[in-house]
Amino acid sequence: MKPLLLTIILGLTISSCSSTKHIYIADHLTDCEGVGPQKCMLMKENIVDNWTNFYDQIEGFEYEEGYEYLLNVKIKTIKNPPADGSSLKYTLVEVYEKQKTEKPITMDNKWIITSMEGIDLSSIEKMPTILFDSANKKVSGFAGCNNFFGGYNPESMAIDFSKMGMTRKMCPDMTVENAFVNNLKNVKLMGIDQDKLLFYDSNDKVIISCELDQ
Repeated sequence: MKPLLLTIILGLTISSCSSTKHIYIADHLTDCEGVGPQKCMLMKENIVDNWTNFYDQIEGFEYEEGYEYLLNVKIKTIKNPPADGSSLKYTLVEVYEKQKTEKPITMDNKWIITSMEGIDLSSIEKMPTILFDSANKKVSGFAGCNNFFGGYNPESMAIDFSKMGMTRKMCPDMTVENAFVNNLKNVKLMGIDQDKLLFYDSNDKVIISCELDQ
């Protein structure tokens, strides 16, 4: 009986050194300090918890930024870990969820004009564009022939398109550029609706519609 009892005790001791747990992994990496500067995953055990730096690796897990994960992992205690290593070993048991996270669309993008009041753009090869840079309070773009540039206030979204600078190149057909410039002069309000940037006149009518430049 004694050898059997010893076997049971030993088995219990071994099993107590490992466990399984559900953990969440964030959709982005963060700067952290280990042996030196590095990138860490962010982890939490409950969905209501705050994210914390995760300095270890998960054996069998292939991380892809832009996705949030719910994992089942096996955690084993390492009896004699290296001096600069972790005392825990994580092994993937199962990926319960892998969900792509959508980042909110902001003005700080390059936009392609897809429709304008008073002109058909369906046969245009090179569409006008507009680029917002809130960090430098600048707006620029391509009007159809010439490039334009100027400043704006990101907080109030106040833009006076009549004060924009523009190159002075002459093109064989200035129809699109003239329509674009004239419409910009009538813009009173702009905003993002789902994935589109819309420009409105004083009657709340959409006069320019834009999509993200992919």
